[in-house]
Amino acid sequence: ANFNGFIKNGLDSSTLINLIVAFDSAFQEYKKKGFTFPPNLFFYHEISWREAIGVLINQHKFTKEEAKDSLNKLIEQFNLQRIIRDEVTDEPFERQVEEANKRIIAKYNNPKLKIGDNDIIIIGGFLRNKINFIHSGDDAFLKTCEELGINTVPLPERDIEKEKQIKKWMKKGRT
Repeated sequence: ANFNGFIKNGLDSSTLINLIVAFDSAFQEYKKKGFTFPPNLFFYHEISWREAIGVLINQHKFTKEEAKDSLNKLIEQFNLQRIIRDEVTDEPFERQVEEANKRIIAKYNNPKLKIGDNDIIIIGGFLRNKINFIHSGDDAFLKTCEELGINTVPLPERDIEKEKQIKKWMKKGRT
């Protein structure tokens, strides 16, 4: 669908996870950050589903059911639209993403800025769907999007610190 006059926001896997863990999927908390609905529309890539569920289970100790329920709640509250990969259509976009990432690695002379195959697919889908803003907590992901001319919105430092604190608490609980 063509959404003229709307702002299309793409949420990467780290943002989905952060919203679930740090905010318990509370849309009001995210709304406080300056987002209103509409004109904002929110999108996620289908690949993020598996990634988010896996991280919620393995790193945040959610049960499989809790992880699925939390992600479904977030999708419902944000009215998240799913981007589905079409290998034929997405292939040229994914190639652009790969090339942009290579330029970023060379520009910063930092091999740690290499993004993974799933990130290439996610950004390629966002590129194909003409997403206006990408929300992420991953520096390499953000730099690659910027190289492609996509506006980025890093997770606020306060939220990243909150996420780190939650991870620290969870590690203490396991020992």
